[in-house]
Amino acid sequence: MNIPTSPSTTPEPITLQQEKVYTAGTLRYDQRQLVMLFVWLMWNDFSITLLEQIGGLNGILMQNLGATFTQMALLGSIGAIICPLINPWVSTWSDRHRGPLGRRRPFLFMATPVMAVFLMLVPFMPDLFNYLQHFPVMARLFSHIPMNGAAFCIGMSGLMCGLFNAVVMAIFSYLYWDVVPETVLGRFQSLSKIVSLIAGLIWNYFIYGQGEHHPKIVYVGTGTFCLLVYLLSVWKIKEGEYPPPDVHKKGGVFAPVRAYFVECYSQSFYLWIFVANLLYYLGMPGGGYQFWYQKLDLKFDLSTIGWINGTSGLVTTGAGLLCGFAIGSFTDRVKGVRLMAPCQLLLALLSLLQYFIVHDKWTFLVTICLKSVVCFAYGVVVGAFTVEVFPREKLGQFCSAQAVFYQLPVNLMGIPVAIFFDHVKNYRLSFLFPAFFGLLSALAYTKVYFNWKKRHGIAPVPHGG
Repeated sequence: MNIPTSPSTTPEPITLQQEKVYTAGTLRYDQRQLVMLFVWLMWNDFSITLLEQIGGLNGILMQNLGATFTQMALLGSIGAIICPLINPWVSTWSDRHRGPLGRRRPFLFMATPVMAVFLMLVPFMPDLFNYLQHFPVMARLFSHIPMNGAAFCIGMSGLMCGLFNAVVMAIFSYLYWDVVPETVLGRFQSLSKIVSLIAGLIWNYFIYGQGEHHPKIVYVGTGTFCLLVYLLSVWKIKEGEYPPPDVHKKGGVFAPVRAYFVECYSQSFYLWIFVANLLYYLGMPGGGYQFWYQKLDLKFDLSTIGWINGTSGLVTTGAGLLCGFAIGSFTDRVKGVRLMAPCQLLLALLSLLQYFIVHDKWTFLVTICLKSVVCFAYGVVVGAFTVEVFPREKLGQFCSAQAVFYQLPVNLMGIPVAIFFDHVKNYRLSFLFPAFFGLLSALAYTKVYFNWKKRHGIAPVPHGG
């Protein structure tokens, strides 16, 4: 049975005797329909989370073939240049699209299968490289590539997967915000994070350890299952009706481009949000080397790393089940914009604590459990915060503008960070990157809160003309 009920632009008044009705735009849900919406969205979240976990093995496969961190970062910088060009175009297009399937679902139906196929091809890339070596032209071409040819092919397949994943991950969130009633958004985000944690538990306990020895089975089996579940869940979620998009008149043929930049980057209210978000993400390229601290400095194998991640996920899932609904309800009442800076500050302090005390699997486990619980709460807060500070009618546009603002500098920062670790090889320093940038982000989000308070909690809705 598809949900929700047919949209109506003129809902009937609700009397005290009627069952409570939840609304999101023109969508109307009774409690049963709201539960069914959550069920399909949870399967949606489960499958895409598990699908994304697979891509984390790409770097291991490439390093096993001799690729350096610098080479992998340089290859990844190609995506850093292309993705900022794709995101605003697709996001704004989806905001303005009107069709029988809605404005978000057509993009998900198009991009997800392509993303999954390129992902599942990754472990077959060395075989493709060996086959292409039989052709003199291809052999000469690969001889001019300054890295292992098989690793390069894996990187290119991962790059193509990443480009379509950028489309999926953008629209994926917009769909949630379009169909979930704002009055229950915090509680929905809590359930979403719990489901993501469960997907992480399954990955870390039962799949991750097999990735190094049986990559083809892991990539193809997990990828196929997740793709089918994801497409089914997207099909079962129905969108409502949207008002016609506003007309852009200034700028001629480039009017949409002009309007995009004028609307998104001309007001300090939004620029402070983008800066705060950028500072948070700038800590990630360095923080990503915590994996190599475990693998190369502490000499953990993938099974041990999977056990640590799985156990922390289990602890976080338990905390989410016990406190997740309360965290979501608290966020709904207090507003996410008030909680962003405290969450960032706590995450930064925990990263600093890890730098000083982590030296074996038990200290790593304890600190990562603490950090994962805070990350759970932060994920709930971010979902509510986004809807509070960006105009709903242009949600995709502003989310994409935020992504454009951080994607290129964050990905390009991966190059000097990779060069740094290739030469220094002290992977404990990876904890300092999220600590430093997290503190800066907390300060910036404090400014965002005061900007929001100054406007009495009303986000501006700019129009580029």
